[in-house]
Amino acid sequence: MVKKGVILCGGQGTRFLPATKALPKEMLPVVDTPVLQYIVDEMIDSEITEICIVISPGKEEIVRYFSPKGKLEKTLRRKGDGKGLAALERINRGAHFYFAVQKLPRGMADALCKAREFIGDDPFVLSTGDDLVHAEVPVTKQLISAYECGAKAVIGGQTVPEDKIHMYGCAALGEEMFRHPRTHVCKAIVEKPSKEDAPSLFAALGRYVLTPAIFEKIGKIKPDKKGELQITDALNLLCADGDVCAYDFAGHRYDMGSKAGAVQATISYALRHPDTAAETKEFLRSLELDYV
Repeated sequence: MVKKGVILCGGQGTRFLPATKALPKEMLPVVDTPVLQYIVDEMIDSEITEICIVISPGKEEIVRYFSPKGKLEKTLRRKGDGKGLAALERINRGAHFYFAVQKLPRGMADALCKAREFIGDDPFVLSTGDDLVHAEVPVTKQLISAYECGAKAVIGGQTVPEDKIHMYGCAALGEEMFRHPRTHVCKAIVEKPSKEDAPSLFAALGRYVLTPAIFEKIGKIKPDKKGELQITDALNLLCADGDVCAYDFAGHRYDMGSKAGAVQATISYALRHPDTAAETKEFLRSLELDYV
């Protein structure tokens, strides 16, 4: 059973300045909820009960957000604000939170190593803090189902347009399925290939199920030209051992590391939110008249 999750929240979010001068990019709101909260919700809805969030210096606001809000809760109870209390109770819903700090930006694999003690000997879900996915079945749950069919690791992703593949880690897929619908054997991962060199159009999109075996592989890789340890290199070593699968998850993914992705997510979630759906639809109709 997979019960642990790790969320990596490094990076300074410079594309969102000046907002991220004061607020971590993972805490920027989509309607009324921080991006990171949606990712935590996905894990909790997938029966993950322990979550470690790896932050960089300056992102202490994330720790404060997931810590108990005793004084605020008392104020809301005194006012009889049931809606406000429900919003606070949503934050952790009984999951236990842990935090680790990556003091220097040394890559995704290095950030994961900061959660080594938390992981122990258990399998775990790994998520980046800026990939938001709306799905009927939580993506984490989808990947866990594939892992439980015998995979040593699961790489979640989707097919992307040819002119976008250079932005992602790209999977070299075997022809055979991997004992589960929507999966293929993953033979290798190529980091940000040109469209001419890409072995497929399947892009890894910030969701994985891994075991502690990944740390042995991280110990064997070398830093890249920027001095960073890339998780792609460690995953490649895992792929060489076999039984790694690429899972084509169902759902709509928003790249919250880009301004366009953040705007698209806000509009999409506003159209689903009962407090904003009607006015947002009317606003979009007015834009269509003005700009189309």
